[in-house]
Amino acid sequence: MAADYQIPAQNISVEIDVRKSRFICHLAQAGSAVEAKQFIADVSLKYQDATHNCWAFQTEEPGSTRSIGCSDDGEPHGTAGKPMLNVLCHSDVGEAVAVVSRYYGGTKLGTGGLARAYSDSVKAALAELKLRPKVDWSFAQLAIEYGQQSAVEKILRDAGAEILDSQFDEKVNRKIRYNSDELVEMNHQLKNLSKGQLLIRSDSLS
Repeated sequence: MAADYQIPAQNISVEIDVRKSRFICHLAQAGSAVEAKQFIADVSLKYQDATHNCWAFQTEEPGSTRSIGCSDDGEPHGTAGKPMLNVLCHSDVGEAVAVVSRYYGGTKLGTGGLARAYSDSVKAALAELKLRPKVDWSFAQLAIEYGQQSAVEKILRDAGAEILDSQFDEKVNRKIRYNSDELVEMNHQLKNLSKGQLLIRSDSLS
């Protein structure tokens, strides 16, 4: 069954100003800690002139704490990464990574002020973020008769499946990716089209 939560559909950067300090939150989708850390590294390199590049990530369903991380990047302990992570973990968005680049404006904010500023920065980005449903993809191989190729491709297209690779031998061999929730309906249509000869069976592709 496909997951039923929302994830970021874009990379976004949103800036807020707090007592002359600039806080720029860069937010993106990350389905693993490895993906999150790569995004953090990319942003930190691009904004290496920032006073701090603090970050947090939560790479599973909303509210999960199985795959999380955060860093204050030199700010006082607990004033940046944890407040950012708290916002991510209590949002309705899954698989998100946030980096907040701070440019110091000359006025100290204090520990409470810093925590609010970093939290508000992530909240501002989430408020403008476009979302998309999380899809659990499955993969399969199909051997299609040439005469049925157009009809099969329409069934796949209508179900949101993607053709990843094609080989043309005695039959048209398609490697596909599809939403698990669509399997029953796709197989129903394929069975009717092919008189029971063509069904999607998941393979070991990943």
